[in-house]
Amino acid sequence: MKFNKTVVALIATTCALYTTSAVSKISAADAAKLGSELTPVGAERAANADGSIPEWTGGMTTAPEAYKGEGTTRIDPFADEKPLFTIDASNYKQYEAKLSAGQKQLFAKHPDTFKMPIYATHRTAAAPQWVYDKTKSNALNAETTAGGDGVANAFGGYPFPVPKNGHEAIWNHSLRWTGQGSNKKYKNLTVYGNGSSTLGQGEIWESFPYYNPESSVEDYNGNIQQILVQYSLPVRRKGEVILVRDPVNAAEDPRQAWQYIPGQRRVRRAPTIAFDTPNTQFAGQATFDDSFMFNGSTERYNWELKGKQEMYISYNNNALFVEAEKGDDAVKQIATPYHPNPEFARWELHRVWVVEATLKEDKRHVYAKRTFYIDEDTWMIASTDIYDGRGNLWRAGFANFLNAYDVPLTAVRATWHTDFQNGNYAFNELDYVPVKFYQGEKDKFFTPGQVRKLSKR
Repeated sequence: MKFNKTVVALIATTCALYTTSAVSKISAADAAKLGSELTPVGAERAANADGSIPEWTGGMTTAPEAYKGEGTTRIDPFADEKPLFTIDASNYKQYEAKLSAGQKQLFAKHPDTFKMPIYATHRTAAAPQWVYDKTKSNALNAETTAGGDGVANAFGGYPFPVPKNGHEAIWNHSLRWTGQGSNKKYKNLTVYGNGSSTLGQGEIWESFPYYNPESSVEDYNGNIQQILVQYSLPVRRKGEVILVRDPVNAAEDPRQAWQYIPGQRRVRRAPTIAFDTPNTQFAGQATFDDSFMFNGSTERYNWELKGKQEMYISYNNNALFVEAEKGDDAVKQIATPYHPNPEFARWELHRVWVVEATLKEDKRHVYAKRTFYIDEDTWMIASTDIYDGRGNLWRAGFANFLNAYDVPLTAVRATWHTDFQNGNYAFNELDYVPVKFYQGEKDKFFTPGQVRKLSKR
């Protein structure tokens, strides 16, 4: 794997200057590059050397003419395109410099079925101007706290558009722009190597107080996100409700979680909904902090920024969601054994930041090392390689990106984590109706009292 030498040199220099993650601000001169040679969120604006990654020209901020508006399917703006080429088991080694360890393992393990259709790259990522303005302000003021496990003096934008270490890069993912709030109705599946699967279904309400344009760093409630989930499938989980509130500084103010389980008929605190607790929705195929590719506190790992490279990642995956909205039969066609059906995949070449998380000696987690590949335009984790305590590649995770051009934003949806030891995979948050992006529910909605109101069994 080859990293951009210039970026590596810059990181080495800055890491020498910043041996701890306490000081994070950048100079006014560097901040001035945001919106000029860098995009407003810190990506390289220019195209790559051969033009296969084009210049960022503002992203996609208007909907296609055929889009029918709020509440309707977000059509694929690139539906007429054909793959430029396909990577498969016969030729993947000639592209391995731009593939993750997980992608290469999929080709090796499933040579007859895993394929990557490569499409033209479209840098569609976009955000409102106020997010760009806040990002520039954050660049001059934001800093990490508690050894990197918290963030101060940041609000309403990416905190570290020019990251100097792994903590700052992963915080950009945790504090990424994904709207002010949303309502999602989704399916999830555990897909087994023999072709069988178990189906789950739920509804999520989310709000992101950090991105409330009417608030400020001084008076917002300090939460990154507030999530309330109500399960309707499988039957054993029907009626279960989970509430999570994630503060921006987990070291000082840990995650707050509550759970209602119909069999117990009471709302109780749920501190285990975090870290490496197996997500019961997936029969142990994924942990709670695998959701959204990574979520929650960073405190159990040392985070190292390895550099930046070009990589094939899932992108502009609206065609997948268009198909999923057709119903259960379509979902079964998508969720094929070992990995999702390549027929509905779209991979593009983009630049990604590479962040390596290594378990601290005095901490516990079932994952000893995780490598995250973070898209430079959205700061969303696109892919991850996951290693066990013996250093073996255990799992790999991949995100699909929804292009919500009507907001505008790009959202992580339909993530999947494959287990190379047993051949099963967890397929999470495959929306069966279009995601509703809006201001979100008020803070009073995300309370244990609301959990009780939603408790129907």
